Amino acid sequence: MKRQARSNRGGAIADMQSRAAKTREQLLAAGRALFTEPGYHLTGTGTLVARAGVTRGALYHHFRGKQDLFEAVFRQLATELNEQTSAAARRAKGGLWHRVVTAFSTYLDVVAASPEIQRILLVDGAGVLGWQRWRELQYDYVASGVTVTLEKLMHEGQIEKCQAQPLAHLIQAALGDAALCIANAGGDGQTVKQTRDAFLFLLRGLQRHHK
Repeated sequence: MKRQARSNRGGAIADMQSRAAKTREQLLAAGRALFTEPGYHLTGTGTLVARAGVTRGALYHHFRGKQDLFEAVFRQLATELNEQTSAAARRAKGGLWHRVVTAFSTYLDVVAASPEIQRILLVDGAGVLGWQRWRELQYDYVASGVTVTLEKLMHEGQIEKCQAQPLAHLIQAALGDAALCIANAGGDGQTVKQTRDAFLFLLRGLQRHHK
């Protein structure tokens, strides 16, 4: 009997966890859709919970409020963007430098194809989260990895040695500006290509020997 009771409790806990995870996924999906269009500032919590098919209490159980949900969506999109760029870099043939170029080029191509990333990560991110928090997240998802890569390139002698972290922040700033140009290009393929090419031209300037 005791074993059966423990089994029943375990099953009930697992069921509750599954429902909680599903509710969180529904809220994230609703946030992604509504923070993209019509946007964060035009989306009320009532609209969010209605879109997610959950109660307002469920929203505040999983998140402190709308801004907290926005940050969770921001993190989800940033993680997906990182996964896509990392996967492209792993598939690229050639050495580390070629993988770096592939990663940055893929980053900009993914941004160009994703209204979600454009609106949430680039256009509204700093305004909703505040510049300092947005910059911290950008460091977590972009500049921290760039710092490590720069140190490897310096160790290999492919670029001149300098302080990697400040350089990573400057690259992040240039990448972010390029991504914003793409986000505001309205799908203009020529602008996307010219912006990507200009960023990669700037990046190649780091090489010790141009090839």
